[in-house]
Amino acid sequence: MTGKITRKSMLGASCVWILIGAAVLLWSPMAEAQGTFSQAPQVRATQPAKIDRSLPGSRRGILTKAQGTTVWIDRASYVLAPDALVENKAGSPLELRQYQGDSVAFEVQYWLGTGSADRQITHMIITFPE
Repeated sequence: MTGKITRKSMLGASCVWILIGAAVLLWSPMAEAQGTFSQAPQVRATQPAKIDRSLPGSRRGILTKAQGTTVWIDRASYVLAPDALVENKAGSPLELRQYQGDSVAFEVQYWLGTGSADRQITHMIITFPE
């Protein structure tokens, strides 16, 4: 009788260790590093922001000067908002250096911020001469 109890005890102990081993594998750092059991949301590459040209309230004018983030349009100075979108007519994003100058003449369509940001340009489309 003692032999049967010992076999059952050993079998039970073996099963317990198998379960513990499986649990250790499931929560091991290696499994998490592979992303198998990660609860983190999947990150997708985002498209660069584009100007919605149908937004109401746009203005048109001639950009005559640009220094840093300050631009002069029709003799009035404006500051580009920190997250301002600036594109060319085709919709490609522009960097500051691409439209800087003291005596330029580019047609622009632009949108101003609201409230305390009413002198900041939030979106601007520049048409370069062809």
